[in-house]
Amino acid sequence: MAAHPSREYTILLSHLHKPTSTLPLLTLQSLIAHFLAQTPTPTPLTATVISSPLFRPFAHAKLAALITAFRHSVHLRLKALDDEETGLFTRGVRPRMVEWVRNVVKGFKGGQGVIRFVGAGGILLGLEDLKEKLGTNPGSGGVRAKAEDELVIALAEIMEVYGAPRDSSWEKEFHPETEHGELDVLSLSMLFATQFLPHVFSERIKALPLTVLLSHLMTTIETTFASGTFLGALPSSCSTTPSGQISLKAAVGQKQPSFPYDGPGAWRQSAPLAGALSAVTKSQLFSAIPSLASMGARIFPLLTESNPREGWSTMESVISRLEKMAGSVEDDWAQSALASVDDENNIAPESRELATTIWAILKTLLFTTIMLSQSILSTVTYARPLSSTGSSLKFSLSPPLPPTHSSLALSTLRTLSRFSFVITKFGGVTSTSGAGFAELKRVFYSALDVLSADVEASAHFVKTLRTHGADAGSSAGARRADPLTRARQAFNLACVEQLVPLLSLETIEHHVFPLCLPHLDDASHRETYESAHSVVLATFAAHALAQPDSTTVAEVQGAELPRPGFVEKVVPFYARCLLENSTDGKLSTPQLRLAYGALTSSAGASAPALGQYCLSALLSTLPGLSAPEDAPRRHRLRLALVSTLPALPLVLLPDALDAVADAVRDANGEERHELVREVFREVMENVGDREKEYCMRWWEEKRELLEGSGAAAIVASGAPDKGKGKERESVARL
Repeated sequence: MAAHPSREYTILLSHLHKPTSTLPLLTLQSLIAHFLAQTPTPTPLTATVISSPLFRPFAHAKLAALITAFRHSVHLRLKALDDEETGLFTRGVRPRMVEWVRNVVKGFKGGQGVIRFVGAGGILLGLEDLKEKLGTNPGSGGVRAKAEDELVIALAEIMEVYGAPRDSSWEKEFHPETEHGELDVLSLSMLFATQFLPHVFSERIKALPLTVLLSHLMTTIETTFASGTFLGALPSSCSTTPSGQISLKAAVGQKQPSFPYDGPGAWRQSAPLAGALSAVTKSQLFSAIPSLASMGARIFPLLTESNPREGWSTMESVISRLEKMAGSVEDDWAQSALASVDDENNIAPESRELATTIWAILKTLLFTTIMLSQSILSTVTYARPLSSTGSSLKFSLSPPLPPTHSSLALSTLRTLSRFSFVITKFGGVTSTSGAGFAELKRVFYSALDVLSADVEASAHFVKTLRTHGADAGSSAGARRADPLTRARQAFNLACVEQLVPLLSLETIEHHVFPLCLPHLDDASHRETYESAHSVVLATFAAHALAQPDSTTVAEVQGAELPRPGFVEKVVPFYARCLLENSTDGKLSTPQLRLAYGALTSSAGASAPALGQYCLSALLSTLPGLSAPEDAPRRHRLRLALVSTLPALPLVLLPDALDAVADAVRDANGEERHELVREVFREVMENVGDREKEYCMRWWEEKRELLEGSGAAAIVASGAPDKGKGKERESVARL
């Protein structure tokens, strides 16, 4: 710059010394960036900007303009140095750029914390933009380290000054820190921190009071979603139109809340539904929720590494706060008429946009919960608990026990359970389609994996599901259940399915099987229906081999009497259940085949007589399906018969193969073709070696029949099954 400042520079300084300015904010932003970049000694101008009353009280637009000004100044300074004429003794661009950045950072000294925070953040973002040219990669030290240090110190100061309790009513009236209608200082700082902290070296972040930072971060998230009470007006806003549709109309005379609002209590009493939802979606925090959640997810492992005790306690606190928010949302949803709506057409056309907004907020809250929960679960998976003694399930007057792996996993599952009515919109946690929510499944199965390491906690969790699962108690009750109840039931069953191998037969008999029973013949809700069958099959797979057969004895009044075990009691019932579910609209053909084959295998492993019973029950059902309208069901059961071949011992194979031959002889066209192809596949791929020898001799004996079907040549050529991919997808749930 010249010895005498330019007129524009003088005008900028005069505006920076005033509390208000006639210049547009964008003009001020451009002038600050320009003059910072044009001087090799920017410390005085930086100090003037940092101390300027023009940026007080705080507003998002003002602070964002400062960030952009400092960020652009880095780019402009580099361009100015590149454009300068250089001589033999001229220092290189990089050393001069480093010196300039160091002088800018010097100007932050003594400034207000928030202004220093955004100024240092702007410089850091500029250095991040030019890290390849300037060699200012994260962790590289030098001027980038100075900018990061200044940013971390400023953020710590903000949390100390604005995180303490204050006389908010007096301050808002006589000495406001932010402009009217703006976020509070801490929320603004958290908003900008999501831009800066991802670029700060992890070791420097550890210098922050991370427990306090996570607490403020959670407070900001709670503020965004009104602590989960944004649906407080939903129950009273629902009404039924003359056409029978649900209308979402706010009560007359209610006032829309301003943002930020004081607390959930006032919101619940005064905010109409449309106003409450608008306050959430139009806030600056709502659009920043992914960044806020991502920042929190990054901090958990850093805190646990630097201070394990505080880390575990903080993770427990965060999970508890998420669970509380989810509980408030679910409670309000359950009390509304919208909870009983299955079809969007049941919502009045004028209310569908509002309903869409509700689902957008709910899915965003679920996404936030998943991001934070996954980070917590990933952190605890590789961390030792604070105490290896004690149980999180015991209650006493002694001080609360420290959190454990299983307690955090249980809290995560309870939180997800509260969101089950939202999760079902993604196809549920067990969806096998590509459209499923991969991150949701990862959290769900991670929580179950962590929980499964604690057998006692797993059993306790399963035993509490009937009281928390709103179990309908009967098939008729299950059909009458509302979508919210069905979603919770499906989630509970999905949890149980993964924990079955850990449970005792007593727990399964008295707690798990009654949970499944109402849903085994109710296909109106596919997710619950398929999950119930999956749990029963998982029970057979996990416990059939360990279950004693009918030779079990018990002393009853001094005498030894045979007592059937649980598997022996259930096999006949479930065999009949599967046969009844072979009709159209129930289990699909691949699902029925998989289920009946698995049942026969598990039953035979428990007691040979049970495997014979499964075969006999199936064979006795087929003759009664001779009517033309029974043809699809008859073919479905014949394919199920073919699927039992690998599960049958050698002694039962003759009867089964004779029945298969009769089925092939009776079938026509494509059905016959499919039967032969599936017999060949089962014999070649799944039947054991000893049984396969018998099956091959049977095939030779029936060659004329099988070749007469016209399918033998296709089978022998190994032609692929065009429906195999879809079949695998349809049976994946079972």
